Amino acid sequence: MFFLKKKNKITLIIHKNPDGDALGSSLGLMIYLRKLNYNVNLISPTNYSEYYSWLPGIKSIIVLSNNNKFFIEKIILDSDYIFFIDLNNFSRIGELKKFIKNSKSKKVLIDHHPCPLNFDIMFHDSKAPATSIIVFRLISDMNNLNKIDKDIATCLYVGLMTDTGYFRFPTIDSETHFIAGSLIKKGINIYYIYNHLQENYNENKLKLLSIALKNLKIIKEYNISYTYIKSSEIFYSYKQGDVDGIINYGLNVKNIIFSVFFFEEKKNSPIKISLRSKGKFDVNLFSRKYFSGGGHKNAAGGIIEKSLSETIKYFLNIVYKDFNI
Repeated sequence: MFFLKKKNKITLIIHKNPDGDALGSSLGLMIYLRKLNYNVNLISPTNYSEYYSWLPGIKSIIVLSNNNKFFIEKIILDSDYIFFIDLNNFSRIGELKKFIKNSKSKKVLIDHHPCPLNFDIMFHDSKAPATSIIVFRLISDMNNLNKIDKDIATCLYVGLMTDTGYFRFPTIDSETHFIAGSLIKKGINIYYIYNHLQENYNENKLKLLSIALKNLKIIKEYNISYTYIKSSEIFYSYKQGDVDGIINYGLNVKNIIFSVFFFEEKKNSPIKISLRSKGKFDVNLFSRKYFSGGGHKNAAGGIIEKSLSETIKYFLNIVYKDFNI
């Protein structure tokens, strides 16, 4: 990147509970910059799902914990540049916010979510299907596509594939497929990637899915589906990421254009909400308005400080009284 110098200390930061695009785009950029001999650290405010533990370079991620807060604070305060990757505001980086406030570094945004905050330097395109595409563009703009090796290509491909719903979402275009093709030419193993992301189901993940399917409700007059999992229904251990993809089952029901999944991870903890839609209905705006969340037009998330029953009652009240779809 034209503004970087080799002596600069660079920190990459991703959002809480990082998904495939956050991990893929940040790891791809980290490997690329290190290949150019830059001093780069990659920090996550929370741990990542074990389903991504095979990604190249992932062991380099410094995950915030009670034991390394001072270490991470020093990294951030010593940084010349901090890159915020696949997030559009500081609410998504958890406890790292307080360290950022005291940092005099230049703040750089690399993201595709709508309505971002202003940063010192911005590489932002809300029409891009994935942040990994923006990272690919940056490497291309530096005339360094030849620097993309199999590891970088694997990371970027995972980001591209997961954030486009395995190339199903309406945001994809000819550039998406061109970039995917360019990454495939770097020798990535598509079967290996797909097998780790899509076919790596464990017994407990299927049990969680069965609970959600049992609780699935359809509101036919509004073409809406919703489901939920109560903490009292979970009698076994599970891994972060085991509920990923549950939301899509409701959306795949015939005529459904809006699907919601409510997850009570622990009793008396905030309810995590996943939202998906088809067509024109904007779940990003819906989530921002009602659930203090956000995301994309057809895929978003949120959180609410209510009990599960209160949350569902609140949601249904919105649907039946204030809703237009």
